[in-house]
Amino acid sequence: MQFFYHPDLVSHPVFELLPDEARHCLKALRKHAGDEISITDGCGRLATAQILSTEPPTRCVVQLLKVDHQHALRPHRFHLAIAPTKNADRIEWLVEKSIEIGIEQISFLRCEHSERTNLDLTRLQRLAIAAIKQSNTCLIPEMQLIDFSNFIDSPAIQSIHHRYIAWCADDLPRIEFALQPLQGQDAMLLIGPEGDFSPTEVQLALQQGFTAVSLGPRRLRTETAGLYGVCVYAGMQV
Repeated sequence: MQFFYHPDLVSHPVFELLPDEARHCLKALRKHAGDEISITDGCGRLATAQILSTEPPTRCVVQLLKVDHQHALRPHRFHLAIAPTKNADRIEWLVEKSIEIGIEQISFLRCEHSERTNLDLTRLQRLAIAAIKQSNTCLIPEMQLIDFSNFIDSPAIQSIHHRYIAWCADDLPRIEFALQPLQGQDAMLLIGPEGDFSPTEVQLALQQGFTAVSLGPRRLRTETAGLYGVCVYAGMQV
């Protein structure tokens, strides 16, 4: 199934596809008036629509026929909180692959050892849209850029029962993330920057009820560690 994206499937039964979506629909896929297409808003809705008009050739006017809520890939949420990598391409890769596998929320953390403290969230949103269309899903994960200290004190994270923090140092006891009882539960995993979390950040997380975990015997790149966490959680929900 080929998805198209439009941010609003609620307000108007007749609307135009966005310019890039219209070009893809009409030029690449050669759709015509009368054809039915599928459209998602990235918020879990999946609509069937009929093309009403393709005049002029760069415009595509559609009419909604029905709007459904796509069932989530799983009933529980996984929240990955990760420090952006110095190389922006690596974090973009992580966003794409995490969406393909299935993730509900990503927080990008500004940490004491972060080499990158800014992100183009608009670009990440565009990549997320492309990823949901490619993988036939209807949910763009919530994404934010936030200081570690503000994140760790946020009341919102207190509602997540399973909260974990991974880091490389061996000075504190840790348990294997892959062996945790995550099935049927919401979970959160914190991954630090290339320079790892500072001791102060680790202690703050432990004080807030996070459990220290290891991701195995190998030292993983930041984005690899994040994707490993997504894969472990997704595998336990199958």
